[in-house]
Amino acid sequence: MSIFPFKRRALRLLLLSLLVIACLVMARFQLWRAETRGERFDREQAAMIATPIALSGQQRQRDELVDRAATARGHWLAEKTLFLDNKIYRSRPGYHVLTPLRLSGSDAVVVVNRGWMAAPRLRSDVPSVPTPAGEIEVAGVTRAFETRIFELEESEPEGPVWQHLREADYRQRSGLAPLPVILLQTNGEGDGLARDWGSADDPRTKHYGYAAMWLVFALMAVAYGLFAWQKK
Repeated sequence: MSIFPFKRRALRLLLLSLLVIACLVMARFQLWRAETRGERFDREQAAMIATPIALSGQQRQRDELVDRAATARGHWLAEKTLFLDNKIYRSRPGYHVLTPLRLSGSDAVVVVNRGWMAAPRLRSDVPSVPTPAGEIEVAGVTRAFETRIFELEESEPEGPVWQHLREADYRQRSGLAPLPVILLQTNGEGDGLARDWGSADDPRTKHYGYAAMWLVFALMAVAYGLFAWQKK
């Protein structure tokens, strides 16, 4: 009796087992993503309605500041305004306008994302946005600087239009000492900027769907294996 059919069946069983394990691992990964992103979503939504904290130059602990409702009082540094490129709002390309606010009674600044504006017709044109003078109070919610960025080719920020906003780059190129968070502005009118920061989509729903898909793939693989085994 030849042993080759047995070896082929054993190889099929091994490959099928690896496929099922891979599907289960991917399902577990999606459940983990649902948990972690869901917790972040809950914090962000809670920050929108929580009692705000007042930002000051003495606050330097990122974990105590991120994802919080906050207010900041100070003066705009309009000459330091940056435009974060490739931001889509209602299917239109544009920029996020970022201006540092020097906090009253301090040399520290907080970078404020003032909102979205449409890109000019010619990409070579530098956008402009009205910036009031004098002391103002900005209300909003805090977010972390960008940390993990995948780029095919690392690019250095040049001019007022940037592709990414990383804290180390900003400190080096602006010469300022920002707080370790960005403030997404929610108040203010008359500057033509869109400030639609809220998201009604809970990311858990998407990841639960992906997890269910991988579980279905695993069940299909098991069903195929049982069918093939009985056929033999």
